[in-house]
Amino acid sequence: MFHKQKKQSPPKGVQLQGVVCQCLSNGMFR
Repeated sequence: MFHKQKKQSPPKGVQLQGVVCQCLSNGMFR
């Protein structure tokens, strides 16, 4: 159960990177 849940949900590092990329792209292109 736990292993499946971990595989389904992406690691915190990936989520943080995605959010940072979005913020940077918004600020740069804005």
